[in-house]
Amino acid sequence: MVFRDIDLHCVAPVGIQNGTDGKMPVLGNYDFWAVGLNCCPGESPDFHCGEFSNPRAHSGLRLMRDELRPFFRLAVQQAAATFNIQAKHPIFLYWLQDPTKEMNAYQEEGFKYFTLGIFSYFSIQFFLVVAGSMGFAKLADII
Repeated sequence: MVFRDIDLHCVAPVGIQNGTDGKMPVLGNYDFWAVGLNCCPGESPDFHCGEFSNPRAHSGLRLMRDELRPFFRLAVQQAAATFNIQAKHPIFLYWLQDPTKEMNAYQEEGFKYFTLGIFSYFSIQFFLVVAGSMGFAKLADII
């Protein structure tokens, strides 16, 4: 299902396929939802987000961007009304094969920015100390 704002907010319920016919059994409440932005057609309820076609993808990474949560909640409410299902407390996930790998990539990128920030801070401090020393040295020569 999709909710259209500026972006397309796509949602699909996460469940377990039935072993006999491959369909998802009807549940009393759908709490886990795979989400994505601008990755599904707006006309039909066709979900093409994340690793939707990967048969080894059986996990997800929880959505942490609070500014997107209300739009995904509206998409879930729209799906609940359309398909006559319940989703009392939806949890939104980006569908992935290896969320640990994704978290490690986030950690590496954070470390890269941390290192860049430390280097920038010390470079600016070094420049300010040298400029201050030179300024005070000239001031001492004048007096």
